[in-house]
Amino acid sequence: MRGSLAIEAARPQWLAGLRAATAMTVPLIVGWVARRPELIWAGLGGWLTMLSDPGGPYPTRASAMGTFALMGAAATLAGGLAGLTPWAAIPALFAFAMICSLIRVHGDTAATIGVLALTMFCITEGSPAHLADSLVRAGMFVAGSFFAILLAVAVWPFRPYHPVRAAVAASWMAVGDLAAAAAKVASSPADAAAWESLVPLRRRARDALEDAREALAVARAGRHGETGRGLHLLVLYEILELLLGDLAALLEALRARAERHEPLPPRAGEALVEISRALEAIAEALVEEGSYALAAPRLEASGDSALLFSRVEGEIRQAVESVQALRSGGAGPSPPGALSFPEEAPSLRDAFAKASTELRHALRVALVATLAQFLATALRLERSYWVTVTVVLVLQPHAIATVRRALQRAGGTVIGGLIAALIARHVREPLALGAMLFGLAWIAVSVRRINYALFAALVTPVFVLLAETNAGGGHLTRIRILDTLLGGTLALVGAIALWPTRDLERMPALIAAVLRADRAYLDAVLHGKGPAEAVAARRRVGLATANAEAALQRLIAEAMPPARIEPLMALVAYGRRLSASITALGAAPPSSEYAARLEGILDALADAAQSGAPPPPVPPLDDLPAPEPAQRLARQLRVVQSALARLG
Repeated sequence: MRGSLAIEAARPQWLAGLRAATAMTVPLIVGWVARRPELIWAGLGGWLTMLSDPGGPYPTRASAMGTFALMGAAATLAGGLAGLTPWAAIPALFAFAMICSLIRVHGDTAATIGVLALTMFCITEGSPAHLADSLVRAGMFVAGSFFAILLAVAVWPFRPYHPVRAAVAASWMAVGDLAAAAAKVASSPADAAAWESLVPLRRRARDALEDAREALAVARAGRHGETGRGLHLLVLYEILELLLGDLAALLEALRARAERHEPLPPRAGEALVEISRALEAIAEALVEEGSYALAAPRLEASGDSALLFSRVEGEIRQAVESVQALRSGGAGPSPPGALSFPEEAPSLRDAFAKASTELRHALRVALVATLAQFLATALRLERSYWVTVTVVLVLQPHAIATVRRALQRAGGTVIGGLIAALIARHVREPLALGAMLFGLAWIAVSVRRINYALFAALVTPVFVLLAETNAGGGHLTRIRILDTLLGGTLALVGAIALWPTRDLERMPALIAAVLRADRAYLDAVLHGKGPAEAVAARRRVGLATANAEAALQRLIAEAMPPARIEPLMALVAYGRRLSASITALGAAPPSSEYAARLEGILDALADAAQSGAPPPPVPPLDDLPAPEPAQRLARQLRVVQSALARLG
C-alpha cells in the first residue's frame, strides 16, 4: 500500500501532458462541431500515439509512433471484426495478446507499443462493428495518430531527458575543473597549499557525480526498461566514475613526487590541460546544440604516471564515442574489425527460450485477458472491454509491480469515478465540460510517471464522461468502477497463480549468470569454436541479460534508493556491452596470455557477484600489448568491478 502511494519521479512533465491532451481533444472538438461522432476514434488514436512517444532523435520517435499507428489501426480493424462473434473473440484475443506481449523482448519502446496496441484491440473487440464501420474506425485512428506524430515531431518537440543530460554534463565539467586546477598546481609543484586547494574540487566533483547518479535513477523510474539515451548517459556516468578515480590517483602520484622534491614527469602539466579541455568539450556537447569536433587527447607522459595517463586517455576516448552516439541517436561506432553475427540484439527466438521471463509474462497476459473476456461475455457486461483493458494495464512481468499497479488502478478508478459523477451532476455546458476534460487529460499525462494511481484518478473522468455522452446516460461510472475491480482482481490472481516471480533475492545470481554467459561467449570467440557455437553463446548472453533486466525492474518498482539502483543499471547495461566487445575480438584476438587474464577476471567477477563478496581489483593489463577491442573489454571490466564494489 505504501508503494502504491510512492512518488516515483522528481517532477511533472507538463509539456508532455499538454501535448497529449491537445492531440486527443482537437479531433473531439472537430467532431463535436461537425457532428461527426466517429472522430472519437481519431481522438483515441492521438491520445495513445502520444503515449507511445519514446522521445529522442526525430527519426527514432517518428518510427516508433508510426509503427504504433499501423499496429493500432490493425488492432482496431481486427478487434472490431473479431468481436462480432463472441466465441471467435476469445481465441483471437489470446493470439493477439501473445504477439503484443512477446515483442517486449525488443525493449522498452516495443513493450509500450505492444501494450497500447493490445489495449486498442480490447476496446474495439468490446464494441464490435462490421467491416465498413471497422474500416472507418481504423482510418480515423490512423488520422488521429498522424496528427499526433506531426504535433510531436514537427510542431511541438521537447526534451524530457534534458535534466539528466545537464546533471551528467555538470559532473564532467566538475572533473574538468579539477584537471584544470591541477594543471596550474603542476606549474608550481613545491607549493603544498596549492595541492590542498584541490581537495574541495575533488569533493565537488564527487557531489556532482552523486547528483548525476540520482538523476539517472529518477529518469529510469516508471519505464519498462532502459532507453537508448538513458543507456548512453549511464555509460558516460560509469566512465567518469573510473576517470575520476584514475585522475585522483594520478594527482596523488604527482603530489608524492613533489613532496619528495622530485621533478614531475615531462609535459605532465600540458597533459592535464589537454584532459581538462577534453572533459569540458564533452560536457558542452552533452547539453549544447551545434557541431562539436570531439577527439580524445594524445597524452604523452613518462615515468611512473604514464600508466595512469594512458588509462585516462582510453576512458576519454570511450566517452567521446558515447557522446557521439548520444548526439546522433545511434548505437555508437562499431569496434574495428567487428564480426557481424546474426543475433546482435534480443530476438523473438530469445523470448521462446525455456527460462524466458518474457514468454511466461506473455502467456500470463494472454491467459488472464482471455479469461476476463470469457467472464465479461458470460456476464453480458455493458462495457466488457473495461475488464480486459484493466487486466492488460495491470499485469506486469513481476508480481510485486502487478500488486502495486492493481491497487493504484483500483483506487484511482474509484476516486476518478466519484469525480466523474460530480462533474456530470454540476457541469452541463459543453464548452465548460470540454475545458475540464482537457485540463484533466493534461494533468493526468503530466503526472503519469510520478504516480499511476493519480494518473488513473484523473484520466477516469475523461473516458467515463466521453462514454456517457455517447451512451446518452449517466450510469457508466458505477460500471467502470465494478469492471475495474473485476479486472484488477483477475490480474492479481493471475500474477500470484501463474509463474509468480518472488525472486528479488536472486539478483546477485542473475548478474552472475550474465557475467558467466559473457565468459562462455568469450571462450567461444577466442578459441575458434565456430560461428554456430559463438552465435548460440551470444544468444545466451541476451537471455541472461533479459532476465536480469526483469529483476532490475522489480527493484525499481520497489522504489529502491538511487544509490542501490544505479550500480545494477550499470551491470545490466554492461552485460550486453561486454558481449559487443567480445564480438570484435574474433577479428582482432589478443595474445594467449592477455586472453587468459581476461577470462580470469570475468570468472572472478562472476564469483563475486554470485557470493555478494567485494569484487577483487582488476589486475593491470597495460603491461601487455593488445589490440583496441581487447583494451576496450579490459576497460569495461573495470566498470563492472567498480559497479559491483558500489553494490556491496
